[in-house]
Amino acid sequence: MYEEDRQLVRRMLAGDPPAYDDFFNRYARRLATFAARRSQFPPATLEDVVQTTLIKALRSLASFRGESALFTWLCEICRRELINLHRQAARRPLHESFEQRPEVVEVMLDLRGSDTVDPALEMELTEHRSAIAKTLNTLPERYARALEWKYGDGFSVEEIASMLGLTTIAAQSLLARARVAFKEAWGTELT
Repeated sequence: MYEEDRQLVRRMLAGDPPAYDDFFNRYARRLATFAARRSQFPPATLEDVVQTTLIKALRSLASFRGESALFTWLCEICRRELINLHRQAARRPLHESFEQRPEVVEVMLDLRGSDTVDPALEMELTEHRSAIAKTLNTLPERYARALEWKYGDGFSVEEIASMLGLTTIAAQSLLARARVAFKEAWGTELT
């Protein structure tokens, strides 16, 4: 079922340079999207998460058995990285001095209100995205992943079925249950 992924891994383990390019081209952007939907970290931090995920994956490539899609395996590594970052963030003091964070000063200097951006609308969109991420995080992992792949990444039901090792009918059923669970959780998120 995941023969293409297994072949790519075999090529990388054999040291085939184009295989590494193919690996990064296929998965770096998708992992960045996955990570962005799972956290509210700034883009630079998300880039670090994706880079760390890919490096860890390459170091443990020999342990990939091909029982799941390569992207699913990478998502699990990425999810663990995000959990570690959330734990680190929880241990930091709530208030830090700007002098301790030079990147904050740099960002502040770059923040200039654009004439074409409506701050109220941007804030509303950010709050909406945050509510969606919180709601997805309350769902069972399989539901959240299926909804992200369908509505965030734009995968077809057939592709989702393949990634999860299900039939198309089973994937449709899973998505239907996931939508119901999301709708129920969304109602509690808004109250």
